[in-house]
Amino acid sequence: MNLKNLIASTLLACAGLTLSLRGQQLPKTLDLDQAIEIALSRHGDLEAAQAAIDARAGSTRQAGMKPNPVFSFQTENWRFHGTPGFSASRSLDVFAWVGVPVETAGKRSRRVQLAEADERIAEHTGQRVAWRIRQRVKRAYWEALAAVNNVEMLARSRDTLKRLEDYHQVQVRLGSMAEVDLIKVRVEAGRAELVISGAEMDVSRRKIALLEAMGIPDLNTDFEVRQTEARPVNLGSDAPEATSRVLEAALIQRQEILIGRARLEHARAELALQRSLARPDVRPFLGYKRTAGFNTLMGGFSISLPVRDKNSGKIEEALAEVRRREAALRAVEARIGAEVAAAVLAVRRSRELLRLMETGVLDRARETYRIAHAAYQEGGVELLEVLDAQRARDEIALFHSQAVFDHRLSWLDLETVTGTSIPPLSSEGTQTAAARFGARVK
Repeated sequence: MNLKNLIASTLLACAGLTLSLRGQQLPKTLDLDQAIEIALSRHGDLEAAQAAIDARAGSTRQAGMKPNPVFSFQTENWRFHGTPGFSASRSLDVFAWVGVPVETAGKRSRRVQLAEADERIAEHTGQRVAWRIRQRVKRAYWEALAAVNNVEMLARSRDTLKRLEDYHQVQVRLGSMAEVDLIKVRVEAGRAELVISGAEMDVSRRKIALLEAMGIPDLNTDFEVRQTEARPVNLGSDAPEATSRVLEAALIQRQEILIGRARLEHARAELALQRSLARPDVRPFLGYKRTAGFNTLMGGFSISLPVRDKNSGKIEEALAEVRRREAALRAVEARIGAEVAAAVLAVRRSRELLRLMETGVLDRARETYRIAHAAYQEGGVELLEVLDAQRARDEIALFHSQAVFDHRLSWLDLETVTGTSIPPLSSEGTQTAAARFGARVK
């Protein structure tokens, strides 16, 4: 199956699934694969892309049509007075002929090439729309997932404070601890509740953003997002080599490159068509003539004489358009090169930050809190030191969660600039959904 048939069939399937899925509710637990598949089957932008492809396909069929034959009928010598009297069968000269235009210089094939270039542009544009929807959904899903993880971590911190509060209540009732310490713990627990409330509001906002990216006009956020494992493989130690390898993939897969090349082909096809239009067409004809009672045949041809208009203005315009498209394609390639280099650097830096967090800072923060809590129970430190240690542990944990999220986003950005899926950042189900709806370039 060629690219044109693939895009047409998959986007038609997209439109069909839209009707069947719009009446359905979202699942209670929404994973990334489901979110992408729903987006690629419901999103209105894909329907618009399919309509554009259908329109270009119609233009291609029309461009391949041969010109219609022309029938002409003519009579001469009509009069209304004079001697002898007028008789139509005797006095009229009757002409009837059929002419078939003959296009020279391959004009029809040039029109077809131009229309096919338009169709390829529409197909690649549809693929770009599907790819951007897919990447927006992935980003929005991970943002929602990161917000959910933050709430869970804050909830664990709140539970720790709740246990500490219960401990102080018992000690105050027994008279072995001052009530001021209980008040301090309650204040800290109240602050934790406020932070959790803000984090839960952020979860709702992220879920609404996810629904928007999926193309669903719904504000119902009564669904859960599921933890996904998305630690991609290592890029390797040689940064220039990795950048070169990723850039090579981007120059093959990126839809902007494919669209730029299709537009350059379109400009060249337009130039070929304008040059062919400078050549005159021939219109031969064959017909019937009746004059003075005799029936005879007639034939001949007509041709325009290009002594003044040689279509030179349109040819110059098409030449300039070819140069413009060549320059635009070079600019796109340069921009993609810069994007790839920046994305590779971001992946390396986020990975290094995450490594530093997981091999030192995170463990030290946990150990500091454990020591402070144990020392406080033995009466070795003040309550404020325990609360400070817990607050530092929670902040480091949130910072680590953000570092994990940033690392994922850096890989997502790298995947976006290359225009292709990077396993295991994209699961098998995600890639299958993308392939089914024309979001991955073959």
